[in-house]
Amino acid sequence: MGLSVNQTAIRVAPVAALVSAAAPAMARGAGATTDFQFDPVEFWAARILTWAAIFTLGVIGYTLIRAHRGRLTGPTGKALLLSGVVLLPSFSVGTGMLLVFARAENIEFCGSCHRAMGDFVADMEDPDGSGLAAVHFANRYIPNHQCYQCHTSYGLFGTMEAKIHGVGQVLRYYSNSFEPPVTMWRPYPNADCLKCHARSRKWLAEPAHTDDTMKDDLFQDLITCTECHQAGHEVNE
Repeated sequence: MGLSVNQTAIRVAPVAALVSAAAPAMARGAGATTDFQFDPVEFWAARILTWAAIFTLGVIGYTLIRAHRGRLTGPTGKALLLSGVVLLPSFSVGTGMLLVFARAENIEFCGSCHRAMGDFVADMEDPDGSGLAAVHFANRYIPNHQCYQCHTSYGLFGTMEAKIHGVGQVLRYYSNSFEPPVTMWRPYPNADCLKCHARSRKWLAEPAHTDDTMKDDLFQDLITCTECHQAGHEVNE
């Protein structure tokens, strides 16, 4: 026997009240943040994923109870199966992937492999550091996601070749078969510097940068930016 309109309203009301109470609190949290690089996608995706996971578990539990009682028939039973087995899990996985890719750009994500990357993150965040990473970070030349912005062609978000090397690095990290400090598997490409600096006013003010021969050599990686500038990190010194 189906539920009446009043019975349905009574069962749904507590859930609706809980969501209504939580929404203003989350909105206040978003508005009260002092982070000028606040990412609403990450903020709301994390909360939506939590609610979706809780709701999915509830639907699956309710479906199992109905199946145990032999009441998983008709349109309602099919709708519960479709929701609990296909729709809600697909939505949760999609939202989770969105959240993972957003959070993978954070410095905290890189620093989570602390035994390998901890020294590099500490060097970058050192206010007295003189390496390129520390200078860029201290002056906020890159507002946020500094590791990601400087290494997009190198690691997780780089080429397929970089991803293959990354899988090997993950395996060595968790098997503790690497020797710190870690080193780059290929020279740092000039393009990762020049994508921001090339043709900027400060870059053009340096005569060497406007010399056609040197400029062509830089663009073709025949010479490296670090031949004239200090290394990105100083952890190996």
